[in-house]
Amino acid sequence: MGTDAAEIGSRQALLPKSKTATVLGDVRAGFVVFLIALPLSIGIALAAGAPPTAGILGAVIGGILGSLVTGSYLTINGPAAGLIVIVMGAIHDLGGGDLKVGFPRMLAALVFAGLIQAVFGLLRCGVLGLAVPGSVIHGMLTAIGMIIMVKQLPVALGVVSTAKTIPDMIAAIPHTVSSLNPEVALIALVGFYIILYMGQARGAIARWVPAPLIVIVVGVAMAHLFDFEHVHLVKSHWLEFTADERLLLNLPNNLVTALVFPDFSQLGTWENWRYVIEFALVGSIESILSAAAVDRMDPLHRNSNLDRELIGKGLCNVVCGLVGGLPIIAEMVRSTANIKNGARTRVANFSHGIFILAALLLIPSLLHLIPLAALAAILMSVGYSLAHPSQLLKTAKVGRDHLAAYIVTLLVTLFSDLLIGVFAGILVEVGFNLWRGSSIRGLFRVRFLVDEQPNQLTLHVHSPLVFTNYLRIRRQIERMTNGGTTEVSLDLSLSQVIDHTVLDQLNRLERDLAKSGSSFQIRFADDHVAVSKHPLAARRLAKSKVGVAATTSGGK
Repeated sequence: MGTDAAEIGSRQALLPKSKTATVLGDVRAGFVVFLIALPLSIGIALAAGAPPTAGILGAVIGGILGSLVTGSYLTINGPAAGLIVIVMGAIHDLGGGDLKVGFPRMLAALVFAGLIQAVFGLLRCGVLGLAVPGSVIHGMLTAIGMIIMVKQLPVALGVVSTAKTIPDMIAAIPHTVSSLNPEVALIALVGFYIILYMGQARGAIARWVPAPLIVIVVGVAMAHLFDFEHVHLVKSHWLEFTADERLLLNLPNNLVTALVFPDFSQLGTWENWRYVIEFALVGSIESILSAAAVDRMDPLHRNSNLDRELIGKGLCNVVCGLVGGLPIIAEMVRSTANIKNGARTRVANFSHGIFILAALLLIPSLLHLIPLAALAAILMSVGYSLAHPSQLLKTAKVGRDHLAAYIVTLLVTLFSDLLIGVFAGILVEVGFNLWRGSSIRGLFRVRFLVDEQPNQLTLHVHSPLVFTNYLRIRRQIERMTNGGTTEVSLDLSLSQVIDHTVLDQLNRLERDLAKSGSSFQIRFADDHVAVSKHPLAARRLAKSKVGVAATTSGGK
């Protein structure tokens, strides 16, 4: 693929002057990411009902092993908030409510999920994740964010919750708030405020010192001030609380006792394989989307090998399942911090894993001083960012179809199951495409003619182009532009339906082709009607032209 001399020169200018400088810069970036990843990994484990060391082990494996087998350059691998709901459900359901029994059984499901992820990569399925409707992904992430906040609220307020389901936890919020422990709640409130303030602050401190680190330091100081290390009573309004070490993080004194091995006794049950599928599908989709997003932020404009990315994540998850670590993905928050702090190679991911391992081995007694409320504040801020009201507003602007799939995915996930929620959202998107004029056959088959001239490629599409059949067009364009600079034109004037997912992916494909020196144009018909004013809103062909498109023959 062609790249002009000016662009090559601009990329080289971003590299440090020597390999030593590159490594040192990556190690420094890895250290900053370690400061963010350590409290997040611990908090994610606790939120999922797993031992805190499971989060640390997942981050270590994702960093050290992941950097050696990954297909991306700047992603940071580790446990992520997006998988909390699946881990939590697997531990509870596979263990019959007993967390100690359920955790090893969850690990067994993770081992097989990792193997499936690796097979996905070997079958070159990496690109499939790009075809998942954005409405479904955003609805899933919003639901996860809400679940995180609801689950962490009792921890942030120092209340023991007996509710088992998300609806019950939501219903119990008034009681939880009225029963709060003032000392614990103050730690969480101060921590949450610090994160919000640091997110808006400008200056050297906000840029170089991670907000989670400040929350932990301040939380440790407040817990010491409140004497959480010794048993005492706290009296407030009409209630009385016992404060003691149970409000602090509990870690084993050595790495050997942190290891937990999988229990394969549930291998023949549907419940086990349901979670295997959820881990494999959701983890793969999130990793692919995160890697693709990080590529767009890469100052050197490199593209990840998404198939190798799946293989790498699968191998890491197999190891995590075998030794007691949480499942890992390419994590977006840490990857963004990695890039902002000047990382250029996989050394940053590797070094962040080394720093986390060193913390587990050398300072477990210091980690024990961290109050659970401070970790809850960090996790609630993550949940709030996932479920921010702006997501609803952005989704509504795209169109009613996008909003409907978003809401269905959100509600079904909250009140049923994540996998069911994802499939429900996809069915809504399919229903809208059928309603707008696509046939069932047209959802999965794309017909097009190729007009290839020297350095010029035109594809005339004669069928609906939607998320369920888009990948064939993408592969055709990538295959025919692989030899060098090309002018690409996609003629959609006879395409009855074009959905938002396709238009969003075509918009990203245009940016990717521009990096290699190729131009990309999309032709719509004058009779194409957009469902909203959003530039990437779904379009349908006016009824006067649908008959013409349907009778057009030929194509591939």
